[in-house]
Amino acid sequence: MAAPERRLKRALGPALLAVLVVGDVLGAGIYILIGEVAREVGGLVWLAFAVAFVVALLTVLSYVELVAAHPHASGSAHYARLAFGRPLLTFVVGFVVTASAVSTGAAVSRAVGGQYLTAFVDLPTTPVALGTVVLLGLVTWVGISESARVNAVMTVVEVSGLVLVIGAGVAALLGGDAQPARLVEPGPSGSVGLAGVLGGAALAFFAFLGFEDAVHLSDEVVEPRRTFPRALLAGVTVVALLYLGVAASAAMLVAPDVLATSQAPLLDALAAGPIPVSPRLFAVIALVAVTNTALLALVTASRQIYGLAADGDLPRVLAGVGRRRTPTPAIVAAMVLAGALAATGEVRDLAETTVALLLAVFVLVNVCVPVLRRSADHAPPPDSFRAPSWTPPLGAVTATVLLAVAVVAGGVGLLVRIAALLGVGGLAFVVARRLERREGDDGLSRRGGR
Repeated sequence: MAAPERRLKRALGPALLAVLVVGDVLGAGIYILIGEVAREVGGLVWLAFAVAFVVALLTVLSYVELVAAHPHASGSAHYARLAFGRPLLTFVVGFVVTASAVSTGAAVSRAVGGQYLTAFVDLPTTPVALGTVVLLGLVTWVGISESARVNAVMTVVEVSGLVLVIGAGVAALLGGDAQPARLVEPGPSGSVGLAGVLGGAALAFFAFLGFEDAVHLSDEVVEPRRTFPRALLAGVTVVALLYLGVAASAAMLVAPDVLATSQAPLLDALAAGPIPVSPRLFAVIALVAVTNTALLALVTASRQIYGLAADGDLPRVLAGVGRRRTPTPAIVAAMVLAGALAATGEVRDLAETTVALLLAVFVLVNVCVPVLRRSADHAPPPDSFRAPSWTPPLGAVTATVLLAVAVVAGGVGLLVRIAALLGVGGLAFVVARRLERREGDDGLSRRGGR
């Protein structure tokens, strides 16, 4: 008698999933991104983050409808498969999302040793990065509920750092030490127009990335059709409120030109405020934030690999589930890829490229919603969450605008990297399909010879 098929364990309820979403979206970006955005828009950093939130929310609504109607571990790739039925397109979407998660995990693993740990001890960056990947890979392997609980603890710590900045801004405002007029001051360029705001929003949008990762956990969520809409919308809204509070506080506490050139903008904001905070304490908080980002990136990458393999777009061996009911082969594959990128150190270009590609994925996801609504086979159930009819088209348009801004800013180098990445993905797809076909032919030959 054949052994029963192992499936992923459904262990995430609405509260734990919402916390996981908050931790995934917060990540490390907000701790280092404020200065870069201020370089584009000066004190209007809060406006850039507000625009980025609106763009993100439109796509979040599309994801909520899709995951509630079609929960699947491969997320965006699965929606593309249902909507268009093009195997190559499905694989490219899944490959792009996987590459983004892996490169994020590698980049922030290097940041653990290259930036934040140096506040306490000076160690070589690469060994620390590899050790971080291995340690977090083990946490991912132990179980999704254990990973989510570790994430919950880390999320509380990183949220506390942002709350400190907001508290400093509020205290300074009440004490008369803040300068609200800075909220509309231009940056180093001297003027801020629509192009500047969009450029700042494109940068700020990076800090909102992560909400798309949660859909890859749908096979491990209790009652995903009911749980996901509340958890995903609540998580992203909490993050947006924190970002807007942090952006406004930092802008009121630090002059735009200083904020734009700062290596540690939030630490400078705290130093300028009335609340005394130890730089080492804030370094610990930042260290936890980037480690949390790496953990969730590995979770996402492994689930994406598992989902693609389960659909036959990658070798079936990667769809295996271990005795702990976690996708062990996919976790190992994600660790190897992230470790290889972390060891080479050539992560920044790949991370920038995958941000642009993720915006392209978001355009496609928004298009999938009306296509699937009209489908006789894949229309959402009557009791499933439905986004307002105008949000998917607007989400596609706004994501396209930010994508155009990102491509113009990246120039020819970005286009070359995108072409190279898609070429590698296409080659991997062809190899996987040929292996699948060969296994099928071998099975037919064996049955024919009996």
